[in-house]
Amino acid sequence: MNYRKIVCLVLPIIVFIGCAKTNTEYNKPAMYWYQGILKEIKFGNLEGADNYYSSLQSEHINSPLLPDAMLILGQAHMSQEEYILAEFYFDEYLKRYGTIKNADYIAFLKLKSHYYAFKNQSKDQEFVTDTIQALDDFVNKYPNSRYIPYVEYMQVKFVLGQNELNKAIANVYKKQHKKEAVQKYLDRIDEDLEKEAHPTPSHIPWYVFIFNW
Repeated sequence: MNYRKIVCLVLPIIVFIGCAKTNTEYNKPAMYWYQGILKEIKFGNLEGADNYYSSLQSEHINSPLLPDAMLILGQAHMSQEEYILAEFYFDEYLKRYGTIKNADYIAFLKLKSHYYAFKNQSKDQEFVTDTIQALDDFVNKYPNSRYIPYVEYMQVKFVLGQNELNKAIANVYKKQHKKEAVQKYLDRIDEDLEKEAHPTPSHIPWYVFIFNW
């Protein structure tokens, strides 16, 4: 299941939770809901912060506090390794408040959430491929962005990660004596980058390694 599908499943849940909260608290000033978001984030209760956000946008759809709330929540979820929700808030911000001046920053935040997801947990082929494409798109679309050096760094990391995935898959087919499949995945490895970067293989805990390749 890819990111977009998961977000489509998660979003109704967020809205439902927010609606449930307004049954007990409603018709409050925008600042009340905004301060509630900040308070819940401070206490590490992101579910509560999401609830306050739902109430803020439901009761004050045009509030100038909404853009800040989206960015704050996006980064809060990213810091808690909840990357799907982080990307949801960044996407919402882009749709509603994206401009020529801030589009590259929000796009960068989305890529940053992908990078942390990849670094901490995700080794999914489709996720890696899609992110590399998104990184390439960023470089092409915002060649003069101040975030280019960071994006290029992420590009290298993702390509090296993709190389490692291809090696691992080739190893699986090697054990199954499928020579054509082995060669197919070995051909996908960026040999030039491998020689230049001299990457160290990712550490895989023994309890994970047992159930992998």
